[in-house]
Amino acid sequence: MATEFEYYHVPLSQPSRTGLLLLKLVNAPHKVKLVDLDNGEQMKPAFLALNPFHQVPVIKNGDFVLTESVAIAKYIVRKVQCDDHWYPADIEKRARVDEYLAYHHTGIRRGCRGVAMNFYMLQVFREEPVPQEEKEAAYAEFLEVLDGFENYFLKRGPFIIGDKISIADLFAISEITQARLGGRDFLSGRPKLQEWIERVKKETSPHFEDVFKTIHDFITTRTK
Repeated sequence: MATEFEYYHVPLSQPSRTGLLLLKLVNAPHKVKLVDLDNGEQMKPAFLALNPFHQVPVIKNGDFVLTESVAIAKYIVRKVQCDDHWYPADIEKRARVDEYLAYHHTGIRRGCRGVAMNFYMLQVFREEPVPQEEKEAAYAEFLEVLDGFENYFLKRGPFIIGDKISIADLFAISEITQARLGGRDFLSGRPKLQEWIERVKKETSPHFEDVFKTIHDFITTRTK
């Protein structure tokens, strides 16, 4: 293993935050490389040599370069000596983590991203308001996704795979945090979801506050 990982990161990126939080939680030596998306750094030759798909996160360990957030998270916990609960050796517990990660992009990520895009990001990109019916459709889909997440993935215990936190919880909370860009109180009437969020924050403190400060401040200034 190289002395430290190089982690290419954008604080407003949900998958990017997940990997950085994990690096801190497992005490992996790392150096953060901020990627300047505003100035198109992701399209320049130096970055494209790392990831031709011009996306974050990217991790580099010596001569080994890896893209895609789920692959990166699994690589980190396999490479670093860390607590088993992040990605358990037990075949059934690991299968539960993999089950969530297989669902993540078309489930919780799709729903949360839909809210963030329709209530904020698209308006910025288009420089014109998003039709209210499109917002409402995205929000209705988001609520349906939350129902499924609560009723299935939070039914086994305090965390997604049961009694212990795992990388599945980190991916989920990063997306759900982004959905706050919608400016609506989607936690009202969802005590199970609220309690899970607080447990994840407690288990990952103080690194959670550090990694999520930029997105927290960004959302706070735009949803007042």
